[in-house]
Amino acid sequence: MRILVTGATGFIGAALITGLLRNGHQVLACVHRISAKRLPSNVEVMAVDFMRDTDERTWLPRLAGIDAVINAVGILRETRGASFAELHHLAPQSLFRACEIAGVKRVIQISALGADEQAVSHYHRSKKAADDALRACNLDWTIVQPSVVFGSGGASTRLFLRLASMPLIPLVGDGEQRMQPLHIDDLTAFVIQLLERGCAIKQTIAAVGPTPVTMHEMLSTYRTALNLGQARAVKTPLTLMRAVARVGDVIRAGALSTETLNMLLQGNTASAQAITTVLGYAPRPLGDFLAPRNADTQRLYAQWAWLRPLLLMGIATMWLAAGTVSWVYAREEGLALLTKLGLAPEIAMLAFIGACGLNISLGLATLFKPGRWLWLLQLGVIAFYTGALTLAVPGLWLDPFGPLIKNLPIAALLLSLAATEARN
Repeated sequence: MRILVTGATGFIGAALITGLLRNGHQVLACVHRISAKRLPSNVEVMAVDFMRDTDERTWLPRLAGIDAVINAVGILRETRGASFAELHHLAPQSLFRACEIAGVKRVIQISALGADEQAVSHYHRSKKAADDALRACNLDWTIVQPSVVFGSGGASTRLFLRLASMPLIPLVGDGEQRMQPLHIDDLTAFVIQLLERGCAIKQTIAAVGPTPVTMHEMLSTYRTALNLGQARAVKTPLTLMRAVARVGDVIRAGALSTETLNMLLQGNTASAQAITTVLGYAPRPLGDFLAPRNADTQRLYAQWAWLRPLLLMGIATMWLAAGTVSWVYAREEGLALLTKLGLAPEIAMLAFIGACGLNISLGLATLFKPGRWLWLLQLGVIAFYTGALTLAVPGLWLDPFGPLIKNLPIAALLLSLAATEARN
């Protein structure tokens, strides 16, 4: 079959494309930018804009030669350039209508568990609006409503593994929120079965794992799979979580917002009977999500996700303190060191001002623009400072407080960061 897939560079869309290609299907991938990454070379790519493509006439020429459509477009948070109304409802609705006109009968809509009559979030209501529009079409449709989906590259997977790897596991409230995680491989196999067998026509099916679990149970299971042993869980009061979520609403960054928090508190479970029937086997349980052979790698990635911000805060604090403390409390000592290097008093003052400004700039850059180039620059600055101070006051190497000795582990840390950062 030749299958049109929207949301092709997303977590679920990319996994579906890999599975379809493996089964010998042809794929026309709809992407926002032709230069989008993560797509195999044997995939035909077409640029679309779900924020603008809300007229079925836009979609009709794109459906030429298409046998089936999978709509996997989805965002968890609205931005200035992406809204729930267009991406989740209006553009998919126009695509479904175009399928009716073009005679593309088979349509699979990747919706979300909770997109039903009880939906309260904008996310779920926009998904439900598209689901209802598809139900009204004269098509061989199937609506797939996944719970939390686990897999490499998934934003929620990265978040949950990060939380599970911390020395103290933070819980939302008491951590008793219920969900039913499904592995991405089972979701992919399920959708392919729907296509190839032509089953579950005009049905809405919950794509869930075999057993409901609480968030606390899920994080504990992940921690065990990462070979980290037990850790103490910390209950975070909901009032504090709601305050942090409101901050997320304002800065529009991270996974936590008032809406995502409310969705988590609402719960996310359903019967696994329908997906089990289509697959012919029960989806894998939570304890089998992480393969033992990948545990060490996953643990390093998970821990680095929260260790790196701590390291950046430490490095930024060092530079900011070096600049401000030197200017406020150690100006005379600094100028004295510069004059020992042979600088005239006026030049020494300019050099001291420049050094303090440079230190503060490096601290701010660490907070807002970290990257390989910055670590190499900081290594150079530290090497220069160390060399200059060695010439001026070589006895600093023997100082019990180690003002120069400390530069060695800091340089090692910066070198490690430079080695692990992707090249810009």
